[in-house]
Amino acid sequence: MSAAPITALATQRVRSDGSASPAHAAPDTSATRSFAPRPDEVPAARRFVRDCLVGHPGSTDAELLACELVTNAVRHATDAAAVTVTVARCGPMVHVDVTDDGRAGIPHWREMRGDDESGRGFHLVNEISRRWGFLRESSGTCVWFEIS
Repeated sequence: MSAAPITALATQRVRSDGSASPAHAAPDTSATRSFAPRPDEVPAARRFVRDCLVGHPGSTDAELLACELVTNAVRHATDAAAVTVTVARCGPMVHVDVTDDGRAGIPHWREMRGDDESGRGFHLVNEISRRWGFLRESSGTCVWFEIS
């Protein structure tokens, strides 16, 4: 039996008038694209997020955070066949999933020193996003974030 696909959705959607709608409400726009798990694909993933969020005030932050998460997937999910990025725009909220189908490793927080050249990705995600998290299942890992 195959595992269910990994997905992470916002718990609440805010309408333009400020009122909340149910979590199952459809996003205004949503797009998904898969990339090969190679370093030369990271800029393409970043452009994909940029193109999905044209005109959104949080597009620069979403680009940066997605780039960090795709880079993490490429570096650490060494057995992955693909890295998939899903961008959902729900009014002022942006939700991004970065999913890999690898089975090696699990996302973890690293403490870093000022001169460390790596290990800053989750720190950036934690500082910039409204909320974030990850799901680890037998079919892979999904790291997600939301910005508004």
